[in-house]
Amino acid sequence: MKAAANEVIRARRLKLGMSQKELAEKAGVSTNTVYNVEAGKSASLTSYKKICDALELKLSRVLK
Repeated sequence: MKAAANEVIRARRLKLGMSQKELAEKAGVSTNTVYNVEAGKSASLTSYKKICDALELKLSRVLK
């Protein structure tokens, strides 16, 4: 079973030992955006791209 995008992002952030605030700063998005993405709420494709880039994840694999 494939994990949902929000689960993949959260798991990667935790694996890297980053807080939501640290990820937000590295990705250039708000902490609220990171929280919403990890909660499975809607976010812009641009936000997903920035977050994935900051986590060194391929957007195409996360949003499959």
